[in-house]
Amino acid sequence: MEISKQEIEAIIRLSPEKRYAYFIKRICDWECIWTLFDDDSIILNEGKKGELYVILFPFNDFASYYINQTKAMSGSICKCFELAEFLNTTIRKLQVHNINKALIFPVPDGFGLNVSISTLIDDINEELENYK
Repeated sequence: MEISKQEIEAIIRLSPEKRYAYFIKRICDWECIWTLFDDDSIILNEGKKGELYVILFPFNDFASYYINQTKAMSGSICKCFELAEFLNTTIRKLQVHNINKALIFPVPDGFGLNVSISTLIDDINEELENYK
């Protein structure tokens, strides 16, 4: 899916909570979830207390925008997971490594929403109920 520059600019100006709602709806609509990779590993964000967060986006355009506008992310790539694969396999692998939090849809010079993996799973499953 291609997103216009105007839509990208409008969405990144939303509050982290509104971007989270957009994120949940879009990943369930398209059954894809995007993250950032360096070499063959998922890039993690480290919180102030040392906790690790997986960084997630609804579309490649937003992940690419974040990489291109964030110097520390230079050289990173975007990777898509099918939503089912992410929920059934990727999350388990993250949790085995004590990664139990997600940074949802961060923006350059701003913030994303920090949520627990369990909250993320609940919110995705709740949204997916609308598609049955």
